[in-house]
Amino acid sequence: MKTKYILLGAGTLAALYGASYLIKLNRFSNELETATKATIHKVSLLGIDLRIDVTLKNPSGGSVKVKQPFVKMIYNKSTIASSQMENVNIAVPKFSEVAMKPINIHIGFLALATRVPALLKEYRDTGQINLTVETVTTINDKLPYKKIDNITLGAGKKA
Repeated sequence: MKTKYILLGAGTLAALYGASYLIKLNRFSNELETATKATIHKVSLLGIDLRIDVTLKNPSGGSVKVKQPFVKMIYNKSTIASSQMENVNIAVPKFSEVAMKPINIHIGFLALATRVPALLKEYRDTGQINLTVETVTTINDKLPYKKIDNITLGAGKKA
């Protein structure tokens, strides 16, 4: 009879601990911020090289591990390029921010011309490209995190 109560008590404690952990992870997901900056690194005859800088900001009182983010460049709801996947954990201490190594993405002109010709036309007409950058990662190998930013690339000089 005592064993039954001990197991019931242990199960209740485990459930409470698990629920507490999930609530903390959810709070981290809501509090974690990413600052994403994309720039045109190089333009050549082969295409455009984009450089994406991601800074992870943790304003909470607990440290977290975040996977190397996966970044997608989207134009008019169509993915034009994405980063390579890397299975790397990045520690973000409490009340701090971590600048990650730059993510480089190459977009060939042929791919742009065939997949999203409107993007090339916009760049020729305005000297700028308006893109959506979707950053996807995982917090503590458990909780998915996603952020969407709208950015403008280019100096605004007609091409």
